[in-house]
Amino acid sequence: MSDRTPETHDTPPEAPQNDAIDQSRRKLTGAALGVSAVFTLASRPVWASQCSISGMASGNLSAPKGPPCAGCTPGYWSKCQHLDSWAATGYSPNDSFNTVFGVTQYINPKNNQPYTLLQVLGLQGSGNCTPDTVQPNCNAKPNGYAIGNMGCDPISVNLGFHAVAALLNSAHPDVNFGYTPGELTELFRNNLHRAAELKDSLAMLNERGCPLN
Repeated sequence: MSDRTPETHDTPPEAPQNDAIDQSRRKLTGAALGVSAVFTLASRPVWASQCSISGMASGNLSAPKGPPCAGCTPGYWSKCQHLDSWAATGYSPNDSFNTVFGVTQYINPKNNQPYTLLQVLGLQGSGNCTPDTVQPNCNAKPNGYAIGNMGCDPISVNLGFHAVAALLNSAHPDVNFGYTPGELTELFRNNLHRAAELKDSLAMLNERGCPLN
């Protein structure tokens, strides 16, 4: 599936932390900088704000404090063997994406019902967007993906795909993501007019190394 990194998503990068910081900061020099100033996190711990988009773009991670910045990819969150990691976030795979994010666009055209969070992880970003006729079965294939190709993202290539992963990262107590779920969903709503840049920023945050098993 587009943008998935199933072979590497559940293992933190082997590079030293400073190298990882430099790589993440370089990723922010392009389109992702468009959403870098959405939030100020003055009420949160200093080390937590360093892991936000604006914190990373400004270079505040040169001497990081506290847990290293982290993020698990959409590939991690959509695998059968990792569905148990959802419990600590307070979100369910069956929760409505529209309800959680406060939007209306994510509707399945086949049944006119809102997509669930898990189904949005199955929205293809490019190439063949024709939905799969048969979806994976976690009972039969526990180490595979819990969702197959659900069709095209209604807003932009892989936007919802990365938004769901960012939401779960922001809500998990063992992932130092840099945003609360409320901040993350507000960032999503406020930047839909520059969806490609938003997707790039969320992808960068989701690819900082997964601390979860």
